[in-house]
Amino acid sequence: MKLIGSLREHILAKVQYLADNPDRLILTVEKGSVVWSGQSLSHRQQYTAVIEIDDYPESLDPNHIIIPLLDWYQRNQDPLAPNSKSPIAFASYVLSNASTTVVFTVDLQESIVVAIDDNGDYAIDICPVVSDNPHLNPLLKDLLKR
Repeated sequence: MKLIGSLREHILAKVQYLADNPDRLILTVEKGSVVWSGQSLSHRQQYTAVIEIDDYPESLDPNHIIIPLLDWYQRNQDPLAPNSKSPIAFASYVLSNASTTVVFTVDLQESIVVAIDDNGDYAIDICPVVSDNPHLNPLLKDLLKR
């Protein structure tokens, strides 16, 4: 579940309040499942990321969180089908007149490609799998060309 780390880094880089207060950002995973055909070790992980922001000042615009979240999603997930249900939901819990806890849930998918090399070791890559992806493990690039 490498996307969780990437999501955290992106939010901390784009939301100044959280960059200044990283302990207020809590990410967890819920409702995880593995979609697997049984024909190879490659599979898809599906889960809900829960992003909790504690003590978010009421004076700050929540769009300062939503826009970076949408930006990250657009870069890291498949495009949504027209008129499909949003994979992102949120709730807010008022703590006081000055702050709130904001919780986002984000449905995510990660494709995991697994190959076994000549030594019997696993070569694991997180996709999207595109044969010209410069970040793709060289062993997997070679296998994809076959």
